[in-house]
Amino acid sequence: MIGVTWGTLLLSFLLPHGIKGKLRSKDGETGPTVTIPDKPNIVLLVADDMGWGDLCSYGHPTQECGEIDKMAAEGMRFTQWYSADSLCSPSRAALLTGRLPVRVGVWGGERVFANDGSGGLPKNETTIAEALKDAGYATGMVGKWHLGINEFLPGDGRHLPHHHGFDFVGTNLPFTNHWACDESKVHMAHPNPMKCFLYWNTTLVQQPFRHDNLTASFLQDSIAFIHNNKDRPFFLYFSFAHMHTDMFSAPRFRETSRRGRYGDGLRELDWAVGEVLKTLVSLQIQHRTLMIFLSDHGGHLEICTEGGSNGILKGGKASTWDGGLRVPAIAWWPGVVAPGQVSQHLVSSMDVFQTAAELAGATPPKDRIYDGKSLVPILLQKTSAVPTGKPTPSLRTLFHYCSDRLMAVRQGEYKAHFYSMELPTNYSEHCPGGVPKVEYFTSFDCYGPHITRHDPPLLFNIARDPGELYPLSVEEYDDIITEILAAKAQHQAHLMPGKAQCKETSTTLQPCCNPPFCYCNYKPDGNR
Repeated sequence: MIGVTWGTLLLSFLLPHGIKGKLRSKDGETGPTVTIPDKPNIVLLVADDMGWGDLCSYGHPTQECGEIDKMAAEGMRFTQWYSADSLCSPSRAALLTGRLPVRVGVWGGERVFANDGSGGLPKNETTIAEALKDAGYATGMVGKWHLGINEFLPGDGRHLPHHHGFDFVGTNLPFTNHWACDESKVHMAHPNPMKCFLYWNTTLVQQPFRHDNLTASFLQDSIAFIHNNKDRPFFLYFSFAHMHTDMFSAPRFRETSRRGRYGDGLRELDWAVGEVLKTLVSLQIQHRTLMIFLSDHGGHLEICTEGGSNGILKGGKASTWDGGLRVPAIAWWPGVVAPGQVSQHLVSSMDVFQTAAELAGATPPKDRIYDGKSLVPILLQKTSAVPTGKPTPSLRTLFHYCSDRLMAVRQGEYKAHFYSMELPTNYSEHCPGGVPKVEYFTSFDCYGPHITRHDPPLLFNIARDPGELYPLSVEEYDDIITEILAAKAQHQAHLMPGKAQCKETSTTLQPCCNPPFCYCNYKPDGNR
């Protein structure tokens, strides 16, 4: 148990200060009073490209159980947590702003920000960090950013995290870990420095970057931030490079998983999560810290054993099938979130913004539409770890986009596809022995030839058919389709897309530490 005893959990109910909430059982009876500390710390851990079925606690048959699974046992595991997009940049923009990527403007072009692009998360958008900073929080970020780098000049860094409310920015990947960063020589002879660069705060310190100590560097900076701010409320955004291709792990984790290279990398990620948890417990601040672990979107099926598992879900990364959007997510907060819970509520990554704002007592700008809802009422509920009966259907409606095209709508138990993407089929051609020869997507272009239009929409009951295998009869479910069409029309009537930032490209903005060679290995100035 990650250093948290049952006695500690019981004692945490006696916290003297905070906001009181009621735990309610499924029959509506009021349970014990739980005290929510004023301005709790919030730690947000985000895995990259981890599939819904990748973790032991989500049913993977060979992935070793570890710290993330213990976190689930001590907190709340979500079974219907959806990302706002199935690619990195738009999903992260939505996570940090609580708004659909199409509203924010993170769409168009290649759907993600390029290493040499001029676009980025618009500065008029308010992030979790900015909202909480105004409420008196220390704010920190380490790891993958992928929300823009430079705007006008190479090295101006006008889209980097410190422009979006983060006071402390440690070791970070302003772009991403990339297939072209492979150091193992499995896929290429050497990394491409133009795709593979590492920053500390705003300074480019390694190009191409090394993987051996990458996660350890992220972790070191995260722990330092926690220690430095343990006596005040803080928000930490720790965004992993795992499990995005290329596969990597530190030497101590290599060949330790039955699952191969992917499992090795997941074990390193899992170790880092455990170290963060241990730090909170050792500082005795776990009772006033909400920690959320989730993936940015689903696993990348086309790269086979290096792309993760989405379990029984159809499709994967880049698609609007559930395998691309439904992600593992866990909330941990000893003394507030009861242990051993499984939530079947329909929720979204965009809900993190409203949750953080409510807990922090922050007041986000009121001149815009937010697509997320606070998770606080759900976190205070006491649910069974094993479903014992049919849950009350959620009335939530989620809108699934590919760039600026509305592809599908999830309403309650039903999901209607107005457009769908072709699925990968010929794995053997591209992945002999399960090892991918190339990085590719079966469907990526939201308006390309691999998109199929459905009129009337393709309808599934996700509760009964989570794999989206059996379309329902249009005639029999005409009333459901009518309701979804009405919700879709109302949504689109009030939607004002932001300017497409992912279209903004330039060949002159490539980060380069030592022009024209772009090779370096510097140590950052200052204390870490």
